[in-house]
Amino acid sequence: MRSTSSRRRGIALLLCGTLLWQSAPAVAGAEGGPSTEPALLLKYAAPDLPDRSAREVLDPIPAIAAQELRIRWLPVPTEPSGKAPSTVDLPVPDDATLRRISAKLSLASEQMERVEIAAAQRILEEAEKECRSYRFTEATRPFLAEIFLRQGILRLWEGKTSDAEALFSRVRALRPGFTPDPALFPPHVLSAWEATGHRPAPEAELLVESLPSGARIFVDGERGGVTPARVRTKKIAPVRIRVSHPGYRDVETTGQWLPGDTEILRFSMPGDRVARLGELLGGPGRAGGGAGPLVEELSTAAGTSRIAILMLEKEALGEGIRARLYAGRPAGMDPALLGETTFPGGEGGAEISGKWVADTLAADGWPRTERQERAWYESPWFWGACLAVAATVALVAGGGGGGSGGSTGGTVAVNF
Repeated sequence: MRSTSSRRRGIALLLCGTLLWQSAPAVAGAEGGPSTEPALLLKYAAPDLPDRSAREVLDPIPAIAAQELRIRWLPVPTEPSGKAPSTVDLPVPDDATLRRISAKLSLASEQMERVEIAAAQRILEEAEKECRSYRFTEATRPFLAEIFLRQGILRLWEGKTSDAEALFSRVRALRPGFTPDPALFPPHVLSAWEATGHRPAPEAELLVESLPSGARIFVDGERGGVTPARVRTKKIAPVRIRVSHPGYRDVETTGQWLPGDTEILRFSMPGDRVARLGELLGGPGRAGGGAGPLVEELSTAAGTSRIAILMLEKEALGEGIRARLYAGRPAGMDPALLGETTFPGGEGGAEISGKWVADTLAADGWPRTERQERAWYESPWFWGACLAVAATVALVAGGGGGGSGGSTGGTVAVNF
């Protein structure tokens, strides 16, 4: 004896088997498809092209080209970083630190009352060093002003009036509203203090040098001259100093300085291979003379023989962008110019340039993505229709069996 539910299970198994048979060729094709090849794309924008316009075009190009080519882009090999002054990462002083500094100032005051000049100076130097080891805040500024005020008094005791006035000027910069109380300070201190009122407000002065020289200096993003040069800052907080030179990687440091501080900052700038390559290919002859060894160096570092160089520059006439595409050649040969084109800027230009890069590289022998078309019997529409018909047949067959069951609840027994 068997029921019509067995017939339904058989139809269901048939449909599942059909689905598995249909999906098997697709999975096999995905696993057995051609693999991608590693490649390197170097992007360079001429200095006359605005940075924003260049990025709008350059940034989307790798993804657009990768859709048309059977390649995977490798990251540009990095170079050793240049030497820069130490970057500060200073903590904010806590209550325990502030109490410790305050205790040192009290001790220095006691030494000054005893006219122990050397001992007082040593304690004040220790307090200043501790203050500088923390981030300058509104909590530490009064302590620094007190340190410079007492150091100025010690200079007056030593007969160094000019040094004392310089220190009093630093006190004025740190605490603009402060005035010594005549009841607490002797006349010669008050006289020196009044003399500083005619001095210009002191600033931190930094001598910025670089190797090579001629680098542009940026102070918190603002232009500050060309190395070697002196830059000044009134900011009593961390300041970011960056130097930039064509053909070299930018180097920067962050530090904090007080009014009246002086320091020499020396930057050693590492060469930027992509920028140097752009200068070689963008020369008057545009023949890429001498660029072959550099391209081979980059290719070896990346571990691939496929290397492309895309250069953008501002169109001489009009608002468009001109692009030149080169491809590396083996054995240190100069890269070959594959083509030049002009396109508009913005997202539309990125789409056009990305497809142009893919087509030009494919013409040079780069592998293009293979787009295989399915046969009519592999179409999902065809099998969807088949499944719909099969499901309809199954429902009709099941419905007929259920209608003849009567009192058995939709199950018909058949005796053999």
